[in-house]
Amino acid sequence: MKDKLIEKLNIGDVAAFEELIREYSGYVFAVVRNHSAEMLSHEDMEELTADTFAALWQFRGNVSPDKPLMPFLAVIARNKTLNRIRSIRLTVPLDEALDVPELPDISEQQKEVVDEILEAASHLPEASREVFFRYYMYGEPLDRIARKLDLSPSNVRTRLCRSRDKIRKHLSERGYLNER
Repeated sequence: MKDKLIEKLNIGDVAAFEELIREYSGYVFAVVRNHSAEMLSHEDMEELTADTFAALWQFRGNVSPDKPLMPFLAVIARNKTLNRIRSIRLTVPLDEALDVPELPDISEQQKEVVDEILEAASHLPEASREVFFRYYMYGEPLDRIARKLDLSPSNVRTRLCRSRDKIRKHLSERGYLNER
């Protein structure tokens, strides 16, 4: 049956295309969701699912009726999802993506220390700064940070350690830490 649908798709049969959409849309959506690294909204995932089927229609002549369709769809869906995530990472400035949460009532001296920490963090390399904010400001676990940023867990730990050292040095230079 699928071979006949793909053969019909290859010659531009819209009814066959609609049948493939009904049959595979749940699968394509699952592929998009699994590759989205929790960075995309439900609407974005639906849009990428639709984009995947639009690409199937566009490249219908390249689909072999002798091969299963699922791997072909999975590759398209994965690539479209990863491209969307890359575009988000490139277009959203870190300061906007990681707004500093509202601080509870704290003393003026504590606010000064927090301001100094944020100042020191602003001088970290962008990837290290993002790891620092995700871990300390938003409480994300290391493994989730590693997955979201496509880093190894040991790389995330190393970035955190180096970031803490730089921030500690910054605070020490400004007299906020008593070195022993």
